Amino acid sequence: MSATACLSWGSWRDVRAVKGFKHVRFVKHEDGMEGVLKSPRSSKGGKVNNTTRQRFQEEARRMQQLTRDQVTGIVPVLDADPNDPPQWFVMPKAVKLRAVLSPGGRPADLREVVEAIHQVAGTLAVLADRDISHRDIKPDNLLHYQGRPAVADFGIAAWPERPELTAATQKMGPLYFFAPEMRFPEPGAPGYPADVWSLAKSLFVLAKDLKFPPEGTHYIQGGEYSLWAQGGEAAMDLAPVMETATAYEPRDRLTMAAFRDELAAWLKLHPGPVAPAHPAIRRGFRALEAATVDVRRHEEELRRLLPDQMRRLAKAQHGESDRWLPSALAERHPEGVRLIDLHGYPDDPDYDMGVDGMALSSTMPDAAGRRIVLGGFLMGTTTTLAAEIQQAGKVLASWDEDVNVLLPSALVALRRITDEVAAAYAKLP
Repeated sequence: MSATACLSWGSWRDVRAVKGFKHVRFVKHEDGMEGVLKSPRSSKGGKVNNTTRQRFQEEARRMQQLTRDQVTGIVPVLDADPNDPPQWFVMPKAVKLRAVLSPGGRPADLREVVEAIHQVAGTLAVLADRDISHRDIKPDNLLHYQGRPAVADFGIAAWPERPELTAATQKMGPLYFFAPEMRFPEPGAPGYPADVWSLAKSLFVLAKDLKFPPEGTHYIQGGEYSLWAQGGEAAMDLAPVMETATAYEPRDRLTMAAFRDELAAWLKLHPGPVAPAHPAIRRGFRALEAATVDVRRHEEELRRLLPDQMRRLAKAQHGESDRWLPSALAERHPEGVRLIDLHGYPDDPDYDMGVDGMALSSTMPDAAGRRIVLGGFLMGTTTTLAAEIQQAGKVLASWDEDVNVLLPSALVALRRITDEVAAAYAKLP
């Protein structure tokens, strides 16, 4: 009779199943100690396949070794099947880390979250030094035991000299928390960078009290990645750490040890309670810097798109694609090149006020002194594309359109404006 069927495991007696997990049961030792017993997970048909069995046996053996080595920050093994291969092991009861950080459902304190994740990062850095990657980091696997955060559920962990039990085409890790490279992991690829990604995502959802994190890299300027409401200016200091910890390419990510150290540095910078901030009021240099970074990305993209269209306009006007001013693109207000119309921006014909970025260029004047000015200016991350045919300080024709310059539709709009300008110039006497 199997251990599960007899509901007795040596000195442990069954209490009840853990809701939603038939292979996990609350148990009680004959001396009164309570624990959580884990056995191999069965399929819908009630059978345990070979891969699942091998994973469980590896987990049981390895977790016993980590417990014997007194590795802190993991949920230890209290007891295990004395037979080999083991069919069960018992862990102590622990509570979810989320419940400790947000007791009674109250919002978590950002500093307390960072402190907890800093400790988890320390544990995972120690494991990485032992060539162990967890590969299943998510809030549900972060518990609180004996006064500190502890990592649980090493069922799909990568261990030294362990055969890979997951096919290269099989996704690896928690769906909403796993790193991009773990969607289709390469055989033998280390999982340590993926643990960093998943742990940073876990920090975010615990701080924001979310169920799932937003997808992708946590860019500093991305509003959906902001912890401003949870920590104000202090959150701005954390933003570059989160961005680097969730870099798309594993080689660009912080190592787990570096992530631990950056969180430690943040905690040192903010030794006291971190005050939440109103999400609509972003003051201070760091908040301004984040907005500036976003504008800069849009301005640089605008400068990248303009040369091809300027060459097209020079060709249409002069028959030669090099008859335009590339140097003008490098300046905010290039000498002798400006838009004359306001294009919806009132009060300032020089666009010095209220405009966050600008890029302009011009074709060479033709024999009649006519030239074409093309470019755009930014208010926040909205780019107004603008074009004018000018002569003697007057506008013969003008065009403008608001776009998000990072999207393909912006280039379509810019090409359309270029076509219309070229067609209009061709009709001039």
